[in-house]
Amino acid sequence: MPALLIGPLEFELTRWALIEATIVSIACGVLGVLVVLRGLSFIGDALSHCVVPGVVVAYLTHANQEILGSMAALLSAWGIALLTRHRVLGSDPTIAVVFTWAFALGLALISATRSYMSDLTEILFGAILAVRPEDLAVSGGVALLVLVAVIVFYWPLIFVSFDPVAARAQGLPVDRIDLIFFGLLALAVVSGLTAVGSMLVTGLLIVPAATARLLARRVATQMVCSASVGCAASWIGLYTSYYFDIASGGSIVLAAVLLFAVALLVSPLKGIVPEWLRRRYRVASTSAS
Repeated sequence: MPALLIGPLEFELTRWALIEATIVSIACGVLGVLVVLRGLSFIGDALSHCVVPGVVVAYLTHANQEILGSMAALLSAWGIALLTRHRVLGSDPTIAVVFTWAFALGLALISATRSYMSDLTEILFGAILAVRPEDLAVSGGVALLVLVAVIVFYWPLIFVSFDPVAARAQGLPVDRIDLIFFGLLALAVVSGLTAVGSMLVTGLLIVPAATARLLARRVATQMVCSASVGCAASWIGLYTSYYFDIASGGSIVLAAVLLFAVALLVSPLKGIVPEWLRRRYRVASTSAS
């Protein structure tokens, strides 16, 4: 067992991948709780596609893909927020129009390169074993920014997530808070690109947060649980990828779903088995009385 645990750590690339996965899991786990509270799982998937044009431009110009991807995601997120606020379209059609346009633009740009299939595969499904120290620095900066912003704006973000009408009545700048939230969401999505790619980053954003909803009631506790579940899923997924030679991004998301399934079965709050036992106990108590 010690050899199995230490084996992947002997390689520098694997150590960097584990650090990157941990950083990304913390950022996505904390912000994912707010996404689930707002019922915005679809917009997380949309923004993961909106980063593609920025990432492709970074490939073509040899720039940092997280920086340009963040710019593309931020512009898309704020565009969705503005169009929804001015009621140009409903929220769902607006999200669909923006993300399909951005994704199609990214595909058109990447088709101009000679390494079309390899570049597309890396963007869609990630390449965490190719992470470099500068990538770790950018991801760490993004995660730190997300955590600091969530701490500073914690109560306004929570209030607007639960009841935006009451928050506006209390004088909170709901529109500005939404812009902050969408900006942080875009950054969190971009931070997960290298780890799991644009197709699977929604899983790392939503699944640990959904698991945390089964394990805790308070939002702050859910954020800690979500980040912890994300980190555990990332490590389990990377070790599985190392020993079974399968895609690391898919392994990480599958591990997250497995942890969700376990929580769904045994969670004391909402687990299927504890709820079944409680029903059996109530039926037995009623029969005895």
